[in-house]
Amino acid sequence: MANESEVSQNLVNKNVFPLPLEVWESMWNRINQLHPDSANIIESIRGKATLKVPLPQQPILKPSHTVSEKLELIQKYMSELQYDYTGTQFFEIKKGRPLCRLMDVAKTIIKESLPIKCLEAVILSLYLTSEIPSVQRFPISFKSSFQGTVHKHIILGVQYSGKYGALGLSRRSTLMYKELNFESLHDLLQEFIKCYEECYHRVHRIKLGLPVTHDCQSMESVIWKFVVLKPDNDFKDRCDTFAKQLRRKTSFHMKYIADLDHNSSLSDAESSKMLKRQKTVTKRKHPS
Repeated sequence: MANESEVSQNLVNKNVFPLPLEVWESMWNRINQLHPDSANIIESIRGKATLKVPLPQQPILKPSHTVSEKLELIQKYMSELQYDYTGTQFFEIKKGRPLCRLMDVAKTIIKESLPIKCLEAVILSLYLTSEIPSVQRFPISFKSSFQGTVHKHIILGVQYSGKYGALGLSRRSTLMYKELNFESLHDLLQEFIKCYEECYHRVHRIKLGLPVTHDCQSMESVIWKFVVLKPDNDFKDRCDTFAKQLRRKTSFHMKYIADLDHNSSLSDAESSKMLKRQKTVTKRKHPS
């Protein structure tokens, strides 16, 4: 979870490696401010070129692995990278970029093997699960509050063969990975809401994005917000409606249905023209 005030104070590295001097200085200053034994910690690390740091190895997904085993290996790898407590975001994520550019960031994350936060974990999850085409992936964002402070968090929802789960990273172990054994999307989200309550957080809003293509070279942008849910009386019905669309339709078809709903006041002739235009766009993107 990320505190909105903390995010604004964090330094963001502009995907420059090796890390610039000012980034290192920012991290040392943060240790001085927060760690009770900062002087000894810094002395034991700084300038020690001979320190051996174990590097997590990218998981190898074998055909013999089940889908659940593959997801577990991916989560294990991200957990070994560890959550980023340094106060510096090592990898700049611009959510509006095409998917292929976000996948380039994921490759850099693997190469540098530095700690990451929740959004970086979602990008990395998308890259690592691109080899599992039978799994649908869609972003799930939470907005919660604790003692008047707003927190935001994001994970990657996964769906396979009617079962739901999640991949991601968080300060709280209960707010990230969920095994692929939830019978419905509603059950998965209710589990997260319960875990938030155990952390004394109140969930105000959940945003569900559209399923993301497995084509890592795609120029399409990720749709991070398609449905906004609030834990109220019609929460289950709206979860079930989204899940039904998720099982039966691709990301493109879901966006098209949303356009039709938005333009429901169009005449029959205008709707027909819109349909032909959509089919033309589809043929251009996916020629036979």
